[in-house]
Amino acid sequence: MTRNRLNMLLAVVAMVVVALAGFFLGVQPHLAQAASDRTDQVSVDATNRTTAAELARLKDRAKSLPAMRAELAELTASVPSSANMSSFYGAVDSVAAQAGVKVSAITTSDALAYTAPVAASTAAGTEDPSASTTDEATPEPTAASTGAATAPVTDPAISAANFSAIPVSVSVDGSFDQALSFVGGMQDGARLFLVTTVSSSISQDSTDPAASAATTWTFGGYVYVLTADSDTVAKG
Repeated sequence: MTRNRLNMLLAVVAMVVVALAGFFLGVQPHLAQAASDRTDQVSVDATNRTTAAELARLKDRAKSLPAMRAELAELTASVPSSANMSSFYGAVDSVAAQAGVKVSAITTSDALAYTAPVAASTAAGTEDPSASTTDEATPEPTAASTGAATAPVTDPAISAANFSAIPVSVSVDGSFDQALSFVGGMQDGARLFLVTTVSSSISQDSTDPAASAATTWTFGGYVYVLTADSDTVAKG
């Protein structure tokens, strides 16, 4: 009877050992794999949510793509990648015809490389300090003078290597209203023409004193070129 009990005990121990071995060798790896799969699933779900959000953002941005392309085309026409002065001359003639003035002269000069603007405080700091000592009285500081100088807006993508200004002078003959209409038309044109100087002169076209005098209006300014390749030099 004792021997039978011992055999039964050994059998029970053997079954327990087999069960434990089966758990650690068979079940435990599957449980670990399942836990790892759940972790991976959480990571994949998070990535999917991020990707879905990005796709939604891009889809929303794509709706404004036509408007952005139209704006880019307008800006490119305003500041082209080449001088293309022949097109500018054509625009001058077209606007002059609409305004009723006669173009008497158009002159251009060599392109000027872009120079970054300097802050007002920096420019003021270069003045001769002895100049202030000669003043008999020092004016009271104003709110504008005591405030911090506004820094000029610059862009590192715009440099002397790719941005240039071409001096242009356009002279037209006509009345004040006609000249005003002409310069307004040029300002509203596709090509940016920044007018910096305006002058006028009156000339007598005939030796007859009774003949009406003609007024010549001269508008000086700049057109601009922004090359896509920094190695390209703007040429007229």
